[in-house]
Amino acid sequence: MKNYFLFELQQLIKSKKTIGLWCLLVILAGVYSFHDRQYRPIERIDKNEMEQRYLTRQSFLEEQAENPSDHWSATMAVGMFEPWNQAEGQRLAALDAKDWQKYAEATSQWYQLSLAYTDNEIIFFTPDYYTYQNYYAAYDGKYGYASTAKWMESASKLPNKKLSKNVLEQKTGIQSVQRAFVSFLPFVFLGVTLFLAIDSLTKDRRHKSLFLSLPVTVDDVLWAKTAALFLVSTLMMSSTLVLIWFGVGCQFGFGSLDLPVSILSSAFDARYPIDAIDAFYTQPIGSFLLQCLGVGLFLQLIYIRGILLLSTLWRSELANLLIAGFGVISPLIFQRRWFSAFLDKSANVYLYQNYGQILSGYSRFYFGSAKFELSKGLLLFGIVWLLIEIGLFVRVQTKQFKLV
Repeated sequence: MKNYFLFELQQLIKSKKTIGLWCLLVILAGVYSFHDRQYRPIERIDKNEMEQRYLTRQSFLEEQAENPSDHWSATMAVGMFEPWNQAEGQRLAALDAKDWQKYAEATSQWYQLSLAYTDNEIIFFTPDYYTYQNYYAAYDGKYGYASTAKWMESASKLPNKKLSKNVLEQKTGIQSVQRAFVSFLPFVFLGVTLFLAIDSLTKDRRHKSLFLSLPVTVDDVLWAKTAALFLVSTLMMSSTLVLIWFGVGCQFGFGSLDLPVSILSSAFDARYPIDAIDAFYTQPIGSFLLQCLGVGLFLQLIYIRGILLLSTLWRSELANLLIAGFGVISPLIFQRRWFSAFLDKSANVYLYQNYGQILSGYSRFYFGSAKFELSKGLLLFGIVWLLIEIGLFVRVQTKQFKLV
């Protein structure tokens, strides 16, 4: 089996399809790295904007100190602007001194105050939340403010030498990799695995005499192919992540593995607006990425075994490609905002394929259900894998079965 595995691995690495897929991933990583230069976070460090807010509110406070108004709205505004401007002033002072620890601490306080003052939209959120056809701008604003407040609170506990403007705007290489995992990377890696595995069995049917002369059992063949495909897909996945990290890191810094990641707690009822930072907790970005890698590789293994099962059932590569491809893109087709708020959809295994959003808790917020947890997703993936293995076992044991 070892010799057959090495033979299969060598053929897979040298194939034009593998080289082409790897080149596409290199291009993707390069394009993403340069495109990320234009990344403009909604919660960003803009000194001019902060100074404008501070001076406008300070002018109002000074005017009210000299000529106080009896109107309820003026009294309410003074009560809000005094602590708000105090936090804003601390942010500006820390920014001038480049004391990123104090800046993060003051910014966390500023967002917590903002979260309280934007309740019931008395004061609106940052304008970037109000995009075209976004009917949930207030919900997104609360999520963004609470998430940023918790992130800044955690970042303020790091040494000042590990912090910078790019770190606080989450633009470093390691943070770009994390953002990519929460958006498109899971589908890219699954798609690459799909194209790698789709002709793994069918290509052997073109060389039946050579294949039948090999002293290996059917199970040995299937597991050797699985191991070769899994190893190559792992190498392609790892190299893509390194290229993105290096490409963005050369521009904005590489970051460190102990930077925090804000995660929406499963204890929070996601059907209701977020009104406090306690809805979030943080973990090191290194742990987050390690979990993403683990879940991603597990899911790729399941797809490899599933495609091998399809290849034993149907000899048409196109049919197998359509079936497996539909499985990959199904979340993009069927998922909707608040998809699980009233009718529980957390048992739908295809919704867990975007594992970056599951791990970050964003899926709980997006679907309106706290039941989207990693443990449940892994259980569902495990059940799918078990069914695939049972299917392979039954198919191989049938008398009319022929591998090629």
